Amino acid sequence: MSSTGPDRPPAFVLFTDLPKAGAYLAAIAGRGLHSLVVTGPPRWPLEQVAVSCVGRAGHPFEAVERLEFLTPDDTAGILTRVSTWAGAYDIKGVFASSETFVEPAALATDLLGLPGVGLRAARVCRNKHLQRLYLGEFSPVSVLSTAPRDTILDTLDGHYPVICKPLDLYCSIGVRVLRDRAALEAHLDSGQRTPTLLEQCVSGREFSVETIVTGGRPVFSEVTQKATNEKEGEFFVEMTHTLPAANVTPDEARRLKEAQETVLARLEFGTGMAHGEYRLLPDGGVALMEIAARPPGDGILHLYHLATGASVEDSVVGAALGEPVLHPRAVRRTRQIYFDHEPGTLGDVTVEAGEECAGADPYWVVEHGLWPTLEPVAADAPARLGKVLVLKARGAGLEPLTDSFGRAVTALFDAPGPEELERFDSAVREAVRVSVERRAEEPA
Repeated sequence: MSSTGPDRPPAFVLFTDLPKAGAYLAAIAGRGLHSLVVTGPPRWPLEQVAVSCVGRAGHPFEAVERLEFLTPDDTAGILTRVSTWAGAYDIKGVFASSETFVEPAALATDLLGLPGVGLRAARVCRNKHLQRLYLGEFSPVSVLSTAPRDTILDTLDGHYPVICKPLDLYCSIGVRVLRDRAALEAHLDSGQRTPTLLEQCVSGREFSVETIVTGGRPVFSEVTQKATNEKEGEFFVEMTHTLPAANVTPDEARRLKEAQETVLARLEFGTGMAHGEYRLLPDGGVALMEIAARPPGDGILHLYHLATGASVEDSVVGAALGEPVLHPRAVRRTRQIYFDHEPGTLGDVTVEAGEECAGADPYWVVEHGLWPTLEPVAADAPARLGKVLVLKARGAGLEPLTDSFGRAVTALFDAPGPEELERFDSAVREAVRVSVERRAEEPA
C-alpha cells in the first residue's frame, strides 16, 4: 500500500512517547525522511511541555512533520490516519517505541506491507497470559484470576509466594507479591475486577536481554543486569540497570541470549527490537518474566549509546527501513541508578560535585520536554557522571515506590571497566542529594 512517486515525499511513521523521541527523530531526519508521529493525548506536565516544543526552531521536535494524538485502543482511527498519510507520503518505514502502540503499529506495517515485528509477536507481547500459553517452556506456574477460586488455589498450592500482574500494563504498575495462601485468598476476596495473572514468584538474579531483529534474524543482542526494590517490600520497581551485565559468566550470558532467540522464534518475531526480562534460576535454568516487542524503557537506550558508542534508535530505524544493521558491541561499562525517597514534596536536587562528578548539574526533564542525548566517550576514558535527571517537577508529590512512575531522580554514568564502575557508583550515590519536604499531615 506504500506508494512511490515524485509527488509523495518520503516519510517514516513513528509511534512513540514524545519525551523520548529525540534520537528517533534525528535518525529519521538524517535519512532525509519526514517524521509522521503518533502519540497518546498529553496527560502529564512533561508530555504537555513536549507537545509545546513541536515545530520549535532548534529543538529536536522541530523535525516533526505531522503529529497525531490518538489513543492506542483506537485501532480504526490509527489505521485510517496511517492510510491517509500513505496517500500523501511515500511511507518507507513504521516503528513503535511505545509499549501501548505495539499492536496498532504492527497492524500498520501489515497494512502497508512494510517490515515490522509481526502480528503474533505484537499480540502475545501485549498480554502476559498469552505469553505463558505460547512460552510455557520458560514460564513459571500461573493461572488467571478469572479462573474458579478452587482452581486458582489448587494450581498455586505449594508455589508461594505468588506474583499478581495486570495482563497488559507496564512499568511494574499493579505488580505485587502475595506471600501466602491467606494473602492470595484476601486478594481473591477483594472484589478486584481487572483480570490479572497470578503466578509463582521466581527467585534468582534478574536480567533483560535486548535484541535487534531483521527479517526474523537476531543481529544484535546484549544482557542488562537488574536490581529492584523487592527486598524492601511487596513491589518490584527497577532501581538499577547495568550494561553489560557484570554478574554473569559468559556461559550464563549465552544461555540468556539463547532463551531470547527461542522465544522470538516461537513468536515469529519479524523486524524490530525485543526487550525480554528473565531470571537465572538456582539450578541453572532460565525463567521468562515477560517479553516486549519494543525497545527497553528507562534510560537503557542511553546506556547502550554510552556502552557501544552508537545510537540504538538509529539502528532500529534502519532495521525498519530494511537496511542492514551492524550495531557495535559494548566497549564501556554503564549504569543507571534511581534514588529512593521519603514521601513528601520534591524540593531541590543537587550534586555535591567533587572532582569526580564535576559539571553534572541536574537536568530537570519537565523543563525541556524531552530526555537529553548523552554523548559517548572513548573506551578507555575515565569514569564519568553522564547526567543526573530529575523526572518530576519541583513541588511534585512523592509517594512510596510501588511502580516505575513514582521514581523522581536518576543518574547515568559509565566507566572503562567493571571495577571502576563499582567504585564510581559509590561516589555518585554520595554526591546526589534529593531534598524532600515532609507534608504537614505526616508525622515527623
